[in-house]
Amino acid sequence: MSATSGTERFDMTVVESCTTPAGDLAAHVLDVDLSRPAPALSRRTADGSTADEAWLLVRLEGEPLGWEVVPLPAAGLSAVDVQALLDARWADEVRRRRAPSEGFAVRHAHHLTAATRMSVVICTRERPDALATCLESLTRQDHPDFEVLVVDNAPVTSATRDVVAGFGDRLDIRYTVEPRAGLSRARNHALGQQLDGEVVAWIDDDEIADPMWLSELSRAMAERPDADAVSGLVVPAELATRAQVWFEQFGGHSKGRGFTPADFGRGSDDRQSPLYPLPPFGVGANMAFRTASLRRVGFDAALGAGTLTHGAEDTRVFTDLLRAGGSTLYRPSAVTRHFHRRDLAGLRKQMEGYGTGLTAFYTSLIVDHPLVLVRLALLSRRALRDMTSSSSLRVSGLAEDFPGELLAANRAGMKRGPVAYLRQRRSDRRTADAGTTAVTGDADWQPTAIVHWDLDAASPERGLDAADAARHGAVLFVVWRDSRPVALLTLPLPAALDRTTREAALAQAPAPPRTPRPESALPSVSVVIPTMVARPEGLASCLDSLLHQDLPPVEVLVVDNRRTGDSSDVRTSVPQLADPRVRLLREPVPGISAARNRGVAEARGEVIAFTDDDVQAAPGWTRALAERFAVEPGLDGVGGLVLPSELETPAQEVFERHSGGTAKVLERETFHLERPGAGVLDPARYRVVVRRASGTARSHSLYQLGTFMGANMAFRASALGAEGPFDTALGTGTPSHGGEDVDMVVRMLFAGRSLGYEPAAVTSHVHRRTDAELARQMSGYGTGFTALLTALVVRDRRHLIGLAHAALTVLRGRLGRRAPGVTTLLEGLPPELGRLRVRGMLAGPGAYLSAQRTGRS
Repeated sequence: MSATSGTERFDMTVVESCTTPAGDLAAHVLDVDLSRPAPALSRRTADGSTADEAWLLVRLEGEPLGWEVVPLPAAGLSAVDVQALLDARWADEVRRRRAPSEGFAVRHAHHLTAATRMSVVICTRERPDALATCLESLTRQDHPDFEVLVVDNAPVTSATRDVVAGFGDRLDIRYTVEPRAGLSRARNHALGQQLDGEVVAWIDDDEIADPMWLSELSRAMAERPDADAVSGLVVPAELATRAQVWFEQFGGHSKGRGFTPADFGRGSDDRQSPLYPLPPFGVGANMAFRTASLRRVGFDAALGAGTLTHGAEDTRVFTDLLRAGGSTLYRPSAVTRHFHRRDLAGLRKQMEGYGTGLTAFYTSLIVDHPLVLVRLALLSRRALRDMTSSSSLRVSGLAEDFPGELLAANRAGMKRGPVAYLRQRRSDRRTADAGTTAVTGDADWQPTAIVHWDLDAASPERGLDAADAARHGAVLFVVWRDSRPVALLTLPLPAALDRTTREAALAQAPAPPRTPRPESALPSVSVVIPTMVARPEGLASCLDSLLHQDLPPVEVLVVDNRRTGDSSDVRTSVPQLADPRVRLLREPVPGISAARNRGVAEARGEVIAFTDDDVQAAPGWTRALAERFAVEPGLDGVGGLVLPSELETPAQEVFERHSGGTAKVLERETFHLERPGAGVLDPARYRVVVRRASGTARSHSLYQLGTFMGANMAFRASALGAEGPFDTALGTGTPSHGGEDVDMVVRMLFAGRSLGYEPAAVTSHVHRRTDAELARQMSGYGTGFTALLTALVVRDRRHLIGLAHAALTVLRGRLGRRAPGVTTLLEGLPPELGRLRVRGMLAGPGAYLSAQRTGRS
């Protein structure tokens, strides 16, 4: 018999030291296995923590049997004393368990030989440390084949993406973003992804999985192929405070299910109503479903954490399955360990949320199935008796010191549940659904307001009023500190008008990173704007933003790329052209690349920055670019952060989601080839290493770049002279429709140069407003992508080898574990737009070769 702490069982001593400081604990939480010699128990642990009692999770060959709560005298208990105590309590149970010819360990080992691939989903929001702990436990699973999908829900920072990237070589792991807040939305987003497993398991980010967790869920579903779902046992990872003990007394996450396996619904002898008492059949922190069964019912988006209802999305989905004639299982051998709230205030909020979720759940059933009221009426007498009786399951196990305020908070939450659900449902109807696209034309779609919120400003209260709630469904806050964006946060309206709600959300914004200041003079910057003068008001706004920079550019070069005519009409419609700092040039050769090349030829600055006539530059744009070049003289190019200037139409929302949404990287990065001098066949010759100021690093394909865009990029004039010019067969205004910006980036990197990404260099882009414009743009992007790949191969046949390596990576599925700053071709696009983009890709090679022939002629 052996004893280990819940964290020590997985060699998670670092986690334990972080979560359990030295001092007096409510209780030690330990595992003891009856198949091994009994250990001695001490009041004091190795880190100096002391406790008056120990909660022993008693196991036999790994199978959990029950709890043994042992008071600890001052001198502790010897191994002999512990052995005697456990023999007296568990000897009969051990004999009973060992009577069958095949015990638990044999059945478990046999299943591992035939276990099939599973999917594991973790929905998380801004808890990178907890997520890392959870993922670490998944690396110790004994299940032979599984994938992990992490859903980053409404991210404020890139911290979650960074954690996932760190496990890329230890887990078969993918990262995806659900930009709308709400656990149900995150869960439904996961169900919309490609899941390899016939069974999908769910675990929360504040849990640790037992090494046998996933295989025991898998075994349950294999032994009962008719079952739709299974849930496991959730035990405390620690009991460091009385608040954590009180939570366990109230039922914890196990809700009284105990250590006896149970079956519910079809094919079982159980006669438990799926409506009450709740929930005897599952918990969201430890559950698994047949993927197909779960997709049929889905999660109610108005329930769950991150909504006004705070929970019960798991209860609803189990109930829906049972009411539809399905069956669910409970298997306590599938164990996870949960880190409960440590303080009374946190527990009070949780208890209130549980109450709200409970009655919100019943409200959701009544709204969707009014006839369920009849069944509920028949169960109401029992429910009332349980709520008022001192012998009910939830109350009978409470200690004398259990705070009455927690029960009061739970009851107060119950009173709010029905209204909370109806308000959330109404809000969801007013706010565009996460799946809304320009193609679906959702009549309930509402635009999103954009507010730049400077936390360093003396009076940041501006930009929001009641009129916003009347016209918009949400607010995108661009949160600034120290002259740089530190968070992108979306809040629904009218909740965003509430100062307390808003301040609580904005408090999540991290402190700005420490960035070195330039010690040398800043390089001079010229700005080039190619234009067809089709958007004179946009060009005027762009010029106005450039003429009011903190660090004025030495010149702004506007290149009129119309084939015919003079520029007198432009000067009339764009008065900013009269400013002496602005020069108007003509380039009649069609194509944005030709216009860029004309600007480069005329520019006088040491650095040449590029933007478009549908963009506005933030006041610190040129300064941020110049300072980055000054601080890192080895950089030959810098790309900046492109934000939306408006989200007033569904088409604009779709494009922004495709461009990364609120998951955009807000930390400095540098890019260079993994091994610039490697041989032509070496994959490292075609991979890019990306390093961050925080010290983290990753690598991805040379052809998988999404950070640099023509609307916000700059290069040293010397580097452009060496690697240029821009390919005139690429870009808008040519049959290729695009790709010239990424083509230049790839050429710079392939030549051994280093580039950077600077999120303090911000521009705001006016996305295409209509469905038709967006459709043309997506088709053009597809054409431009394969056109630039064709251009690379035409110029240098070595890229054929690089593209072959990239193709092999795709086939291995490794692009699913994409790193920050890399956007996949079809991410965030509805099927119709995805098909248009693929169609454009098929046309790219021919378009480039045609443009080349036209240029030569």
